[in-house]
Amino acid sequence: MHFLTITDFDANELQQILDQSQALYAKNVSDPLKGKNILFAFEKPSLRTKVGTEVAINKLGGSVIHVEAPSFFGGKILHAAGHDPSGKREDLKDTMKNVNQWCDAVFARVFDHQTLQTLAQHSEVPIINALCDQHHPMQALADFLTIQQVFGKHSKPTITFVGDRNNVAYSLIEMGLKLGYPMQFTGPKNYYWSGAQLQYFEKLAQESNTNFKHHIDPKDILPGSDVIYSDTFVSMGEEAEYDEKIKTFTPYQVNKTLIDLTGKTTYFMHCLPAHRGIEVTDEVIDSPTSLVYQQAKNRMVSSLGVFHHFLKPE
Repeated sequence: MHFLTITDFDANELQQILDQSQALYAKNVSDPLKGKNILFAFEKPSLRTKVGTEVAINKLGGSVIHVEAPSFFGGKILHAAGHDPSGKREDLKDTMKNVNQWCDAVFARVFDHQTLQTLAQHSEVPIINALCDQHHPMQALADFLTIQQVFGKHSKPTITFVGDRNNVAYSLIEMGLKLGYPMQFTGPKNYYWSGAQLQYFEKLAQESNTNFKHHIDPKDILPGSDVIYSDTFVSMGEEAEYDEKIKTFTPYQVNKTLIDLTGKTTYFMHCLPAHRGIEVTDEVIDSPTSLVYQQAKNRMVSSLGVFHHFLKPE
C-alpha cells in the first residue's frame, strides 16, 4: 500500500489516520516502529516536511536514512556523456530493487508525480509522497487535523482557498470534500482549474453531500467563510513566471480588507513558507486567528499516524 495521493483513500481511512495521529501524540507511545528504517529522498528543499516527519519517526522508534537526490533519482554522471544518451546514474527500477532489500518505506519529495508512480511500480515497501507537482497529501492531513482541533471533529466549517490552483490547493480541496466539508476556491482566470478538475471536485461534493463553490472574484465567494487558506503565488520551479504571477495575483493577497469580506471571525491558514507582504500581510499571519504554526506542528503529529498506519507495526 502506498500513499501517493488523497484520491486513493476514502473518508473513513483518512479519518482513521487523523484519529491515530491524535492518539499517538497524546499517549506519547514509544518504539512501535523499532527496527523500521525509512529512506528519505528529496529533489526539492524542505523544512517542515523533512524535520517534522523525521521527529515523528524518531518518536515512534524508527530510523531515518537520508539519501542525496542524485544518488537515489539517477542523477547525471559525466562518464556517461557520449555513451549513454540518458546520462543517468541508474534506472529507478534498479534503485528500488535495491532499496526493497534494506528499507521498510520510502519518503520522497519529487518534481514530477510520475516519479512517484514509477517508484511505486517497482517497490515492495510503502512509497509516501512528501510532495510532488500535483499533490501534497501530507500537508492536507496536517491541515484537517488542525481544523478538527479548532472546530471539533464533527463540525464542518466552510474553507476557502485563495490563490493558485496548485498541489496544496488540490489535496486540500480533495480531502475536504471527501470528509464532507464545504470547500471553496477563488483565483485568477489564467491560473484556474481545468473543466475536468472542477467536475471531479463537484462529483466528490455530491458523493459526500456537501458543497463545492468557486469564483474568480473573491467578493463573490468569501462571505460566510470560516477559514481562508493561502499559499505562495509562485511555486518551486515557476521562478521564470515570478513577475507575471505576482502582478496577476495581487488582488488575491490575504489582507484585512479581504478577510473582512467574510463578515465573521475567520481563521487563516498557510502551509508555509509564507512570503509576507505578497500573498499575506503581517497583520493577518500574525493575528490571533492565524493557525499557521499549529499547522506546522501538526506536520509532525499527522506523520505519526501516517507511518504507524502504513508500516503496520505489530
